[in-house]
Amino acid sequence: MSMMATLAERTAPIRRRLPAVQQTLDAVRRVPVLGPVISWLRLDFAGSVVGTFFFCWSLTPSLLPRTWYYQALVTGVTAAIGYAVGVVFGTLIRFVYRRVRKDHPLSRRTVRIAWASFGVVGTGAATWYLFGSARWQSDLRELMDVDSPRLIHYVLILLISFVIFAGFLAVARLLRGISRWLGRHLARWVPIPVAVVTSGLMVAAIVIWSWTGLFYPWLLGAANNAFAAINQETVAGESPPTITTHAGGPGSLVTWDSLGRKGREFISDGPTAVDIEAFSGRPALDPVRTYVGMDSAETSAGLASLAVRELERAGGFQREVLVVVTATGTGWVDEAAADAIEYLHNGDTAIVSIQYSYLPSWLSFLADHEQVDIAGQELFDAVYQRWLRLPEDSRPQLVVYGESFGAVGSAAAFDDLDDLVSKVDGALWVGPPEWHPMRQELTANRDPGTPERLPVYQGGETVRFWGGWQEPMDVEGWRQPRVLFLQHASDPVSFWSPELIWSQPDWMREPPGPDVLPDLNWYPFVTFWQLTADMAVSALMPEGHAHNYGGELVDAWLMVAPPDHDWRAEKLEELREMVQSFDHEDDSRLW
Repeated sequence: MSMMATLAERTAPIRRRLPAVQQTLDAVRRVPVLGPVISWLRLDFAGSVVGTFFFCWSLTPSLLPRTWYYQALVTGVTAAIGYAVGVVFGTLIRFVYRRVRKDHPLSRRTVRIAWASFGVVGTGAATWYLFGSARWQSDLRELMDVDSPRLIHYVLILLISFVIFAGFLAVARLLRGISRWLGRHLARWVPIPVAVVTSGLMVAAIVIWSWTGLFYPWLLGAANNAFAAINQETVAGESPPTITTHAGGPGSLVTWDSLGRKGREFISDGPTAVDIEAFSGRPALDPVRTYVGMDSAETSAGLASLAVRELERAGGFQREVLVVVTATGTGWVDEAAADAIEYLHNGDTAIVSIQYSYLPSWLSFLADHEQVDIAGQELFDAVYQRWLRLPEDSRPQLVVYGESFGAVGSAAAFDDLDDLVSKVDGALWVGPPEWHPMRQELTANRDPGTPERLPVYQGGETVRFWGGWQEPMDVEGWRQPRVLFLQHASDPVSFWSPELIWSQPDWMREPPGPDVLPDLNWYPFVTFWQLTADMAVSALMPEGHAHNYGGELVDAWLMVAPPDHDWRAEKLEELREMVQSFDHEDDSRLW
């Protein structure tokens, strides 16, 4: 029996029921209230097909495991995007078909068969991907040591994602209704095609103007005001330092209140000489921590100048190691990075940073992404010029550090790699975004045959890329000064790019990292949205995965700025457990 005959035989029961189903639908449409509602909610065929594809693809594994409600949000939005894409392409195809085959329109029977076939295939595909999602999510959670969701959660994913999709559809239908209403009025004076196009463009223009001219600026202003208020808050238990080496303490040029919330957290949480001596058993100094909040000056140049004067007052230029840190958007400096280098060098260190925004990094990127570059340049240049005035034999090691958005600003102070290594004694960039300028250049010019995820540049003589504890690295042949990029294979911050919308990156064609599923595939639009969603929860993953680097920063500092004395292995392991980037005392609340 031929394939077509077999298909006809299997679909015969469905085709026999189609007339009855159609009669029922026609009867319902004649009901005064239900008819308009059903017509208003009627789905576009091409939109439904593409939306179903996007729905299924959104359930495929991404870099990180998700809670059921977060997966429902991702799936609902992704399906809505797919439906919109399908509607656009479907409209174009129908327009062309009607012009080419205007004498052979599709029969109602053909349309009904198409919908019935889609219903069967779409339902089967969605069910298969839901079960596949359960397996993929379990595999991801096993890789990252977090609990798996229950079966009922996948039912909730289906229901909640449908509600989200319906919400977007309702808004789109409302805009379409407005466009049609406007088109009918315009048709009184202009040809119908012109009226249709004009009304659509007018509604689109109004929507775009409303977002860019009204809602977007209002939302940014509201966010800035909200985070500015948060910036004034002080966490319970925090108090001004009692040592002179910390900003906001005795003799400081900046007040405790002016440091901002993240500045106060950074200053108050650092170890003292007593803490370090108790840990290492060696004589220690009180580390220098210099931080200047946004309220202390009106410009980045003013903040940087004040930071250098404060650093000089605290004795920062007389220490063994001086670290210039470009903070993230809110002014956050990773405690793990600061604590690690202070313990490793027995407090003979100085760290300096400034705040340039109240907003989280992603909002800072949207609102004024150039500000981080300006802050990074101004701070390093001010420190470097003061450092150059010191006698050459008494200068501290000058090291730059940046994490995430801060890594971009940190690199902005240098023209290229040659400029970097001519000015500093080491650089550590953690979880750098894909648009990190130096990372882009080094990756594009990597040694042939080396992967995009962990490229090798000029044999690793100066620059190296490290994937964390799960991918040990040998420092043999690595010359000083050393430049280190620390980026997990599962960190979406490091691999997110707008180009994911339309092209598959090299790292997705290469063998996956140790905490990335081999089932990870690229899909147009969908993969971009999945990694965008992953970024929002990347810092909440367990240590050693995604954007949580924690104790790995101990090993990173040992590579970039090693102390002049050896540490016992057991003390290093204890230090790795002590330093944490984020609080994970109750990870169960996430899952």
